[in-house]
Amino acid sequence: MSTHVDSYWAATAGPEPDGIRTLEGDRRAEVAIIGGGYTGLAAAYRLAGTHGLDTVVIEANAIGWGASGRNGGFANITLGKVALEDRIRRWGIEAARRSIAVGVEALETVRELIAREHIACDPGQDGYVLVAHRASAVADLQDRARLYREVLGYPHVEFLDRARLREDYLHGAEAFGAIRARDAIGLHPLKYVRGLAAAAHRRGATLAAHSPVVGWRREGADHMLVTPRGVVRARRVVMATNGYTPEGLHPFFRGRVLPATSNIVVTRPLTSAEWRDVGMLTTQVYADTRKLLFYWRRLPDDRLLFGGRAGLTDTPSGQRRCRERLEAHIIAKWPVLRGVASEYFWSGKVCLSYDLMPHVGTVDSDPSVAYALAYQGSGVAMSTYCGGLVADLLAGKDVPRDTPLTAAPLPRFPLPLLRPAYLAGAYVLYGVKDRWG
Repeated sequence: MSTHVDSYWAATAGPEPDGIRTLEGDRRAEVAIIGGGYTGLAAAYRLAGTHGLDTVVIEANAIGWGASGRNGGFANITLGKVALEDRIRRWGIEAARRSIAVGVEALETVRELIAREHIACDPGQDGYVLVAHRASAVADLQDRARLYREVLGYPHVEFLDRARLREDYLHGAEAFGAIRARDAIGLHPLKYVRGLAAAAHRRGATLAAHSPVVGWRREGADHMLVTPRGVVRARRVVMATNGYTPEGLHPFFRGRVLPATSNIVVTRPLTSAEWRDVGMLTTQVYADTRKLLFYWRRLPDDRLLFGGRAGLTDTPSGQRRCRERLEAHIIAKWPVLRGVASEYFWSGKVCLSYDLMPHVGTVDSDPSVAYALAYQGSGVAMSTYCGGLVADLLAGKDVPRDTPLTAAPLPRFPLPLLRPAYLAGAYVLYGVKDRWG
């Protein structure tokens, strides 16, 4: 059990939501949800508020303690890490188009929840800018914009040549062109997850924090979820733990997810002159074309948030190297920021699947256990959407089956004990491609 990591979000989020307690004693429920992040809370919001089911959320730490409270706050239309060309080739045009539509639906779900529930999470201006970090990446972005518009029928994307990029969006040594998609916003992720928690609680869900599930057994038709100070007896269970999924809690989930670390720094507030030198005059969100991508945004108080993947050792020295690496890449992108150190640094786990797609489904041998997992590091919008989807699935409502999100089960990794080696190998390979490829 833990309080939040020492992050910019934790320092600026305000108080925890009301109505959250540690689980004490025995509790019956129709549905128990393991995990108090975006997925679990969105599921509870739908299960209690729409389907009228008695629902308990069980969170091991504070609400939003995992990726939901420590990510970069990018809400966009990303669905997995399968490239557009591969979606078309493997799934066909219609399923590929549907995957874009699902992403748009996911973002609209976030927008609607913020408006309906009056969630004060500092949403920024519309727009996501994907920047070519070297000249050879420009042609790929041109092709990607064409695929979006002409093949997949998504019109809200445009290619920006270097002159247009520099004029309106970004300066710097690694800005050779870009594509800009309309459908994205930045937000305060911890404020958003707390807003979801308050909304789920108002709709009748019970929220139990600092209550890790340490045992799971069956008694007849019931699932018995044991915490240090209580037990929840439920007919149905949702696993909503993403990059913090316990390997041994339920046999289905062994070897099916791969946690990977993402790291973030936040600088002091930059001056107006510094922002003009960087070229970012709005609060749109940005990333670059690296395989091990960097992502960044201008925060409402004029700080720069800058994040990236990699980092295999969770030790003080390993964390220090990650922080130094991010600071060095800020200077590489914008030499004018030399000397601007970070004031905050933290890390957290994102969740990868073997097929690089999120999945919503039920356990093969037991349809009373459902899951929504593996957002591939882009989960603010998609996890909110999938929380509602898994709620509908568990409540017996028909859900669409026309993308791999729901059409295929969460696959197991081959030789799952080698997952750390897979990740290390991918980092080496992608690092070489990002530098020379």
